[in-house]
Order: sequence, then C-alpha cells, then structure tokens
Amino acid sequence: MANLKKHIKQRFTWIAAMLACFSFLIMAVKVYDVPVATMTTNLLFMLGGLMLIVAAAAGLGWLIAYLRKRFR
Repeated sequence: MANLKKHIKQRFTWIAAMLACFSFLIMAVKVYDVPVATMTTNLLFMLGGLMLIVAAAAGLGWLIAYLRKRFR
C-alpha cells in the first residue's frame, strides 16, 4: 500500500511539473511575444546537442569496454 501511494505521489509530481512547464511556455508566447517558431527551433537545437552528447558518451563507453576486453 505504501508503494502504491509513493507511485501516485510521484505521478502527481510529474504531472504538476509538466503543467508548470507548459504554463511557462504559454506565458513566454503570450506575455513576452516569443514566436513559437523560435521556441521550436531552440528545442530542436537542444535535442540535437543532447543526441550528440549521448552518442559521444555511448561511443566512448563502447571503446573503453572494447579496449578493456582486448587487453585482458
């Protein structure tokens, strides 16, 4: 029962955080007149950079594992 309450609390916290982010984005568009296209472009650049970082980390992890196996 305690595990179920913890799970529900975590889900509620996640939903509240997503609603807060959404309201911040709406505020940026409405109050500060930030174009949606600019926000979308920034999101895509950020996701591209994140993919590059994850790919580099995965490649480095594979290289380290390969070298450790090779010199064993």
